[in-house]
Amino acid sequence: MNISGSPILDSHFIVRIKTNAIYYHIYHIERKYLKVKMKEIKTLDLKRTGIVPLNKLETFILVEGTKHYYISSEGRLVNNVRGKFYTHKDTLAKGTNKVHWKILYEDKTGVEYEKDVYADYLVAQAFLEPVKGKNKVYHIDGDNSNSKYNNLIYVSDTEARNLRNGRISIEDLGREQEYIPFLNCNLMKAKRLWNDMYTRCYNTKLHNRFPEYKGCSICDYWLEDKERFYKWVEENYYMIGNEQMDLDKDILCRGNKVYSPETCVFVPHTINTLLLNCKRKRGKYPLGVNYEKAKGKYRAALNVDGKVVKLGHFNTAEEAFMAYKRHKEALIIVVADRYRGKIPDCVYEAMMDWKIEIDD
Repeated sequence: MNISGSPILDSHFIVRIKTNAIYYHIYHIERKYLKVKMKEIKTLDLKRTGIVPLNKLETFILVEGTKHYYISSEGRLVNNVRGKFYTHKDTLAKGTNKVHWKILYEDKTGVEYEKDVYADYLVAQAFLEPVKGKNKVYHIDGDNSNSKYNNLIYVSDTEARNLRNGRISIEDLGREQEYIPFLNCNLMKAKRLWNDMYTRCYNTKLHNRFPEYKGCSICDYWLEDKERFYKWVEENYYMIGNEQMDLDKDILCRGNKVYSPETCVFVPHTINTLLLNCKRKRGKYPLGVNYEKAKGKYRAALNVDGKVVKLGHFNTAEEAFMAYKRHKEALIIVVADRYRGKIPDCVYEAMMDWKIEIDD
């Protein structure tokens, strides 16, 4: 059993205990409108469950009053009633369009009983800090089927009614929803991003396997205080559906090797892999080109949505590369347009101006 403690803000302290695939977090909260209290939170170590997270920030917490049901910050429900973890399918309630499930609770005497519960209720109970006098859970984007933690806010009955009727907006409430301490600032997953980034930059064993990371570094501003990086993650992380999001350092600045607030950006994994040059794997020929000995010609090929598209055979490697270059740059523009409005403008503009060079 490993135990570690770390201060979270001025009035919070977390004790972290790990046993098997479950993390236990006991945190102390003090708020002007709440009494001082101790609360235990149990989260899953996803690496040991077989559950694939929707993104690097997804966290699963044990549903209060159950022994085997875990609700995620993305609004997913899993259980290990039969030993292995199972992900529940979303069921929409007629009339409200809210996601709901039937789960097994256990009373104080150990007797199980079935209860139908809404996803937004479970997520709010697990991830949102309560607000005095605000007991209704409202969906910020108006989509009742979207129960991601950062799409929910506690409101009063009157506020909920006025929001539904369009008399007021979320901005008119004049407040922001607060989340449980260890989720606030996306701290747990931001730490994992930090560890991944630090390893890429300073782990010499990794450099032997992936030489493209040699010479990479983290800017002094982040190295001096990791909390600055955690804050940057909270302010800049975004999600697009269920896509994996990657931390990238060289889309905005080609060839950049420094992780910093000015050079880093989160992008969908699809875009990140689209712009990789795969120099380590492709051999002695230019990007997108290989030599077919049987035909005595150079072949150009392009990967489109996981499928290899052959672009033809050419007498020289340079001719084959030019064919690849035209098609790849066109593909990047198509993908950029597909994501327009979902990715930051700076990423869209970088993709629209992206050029493939023979020495990439």
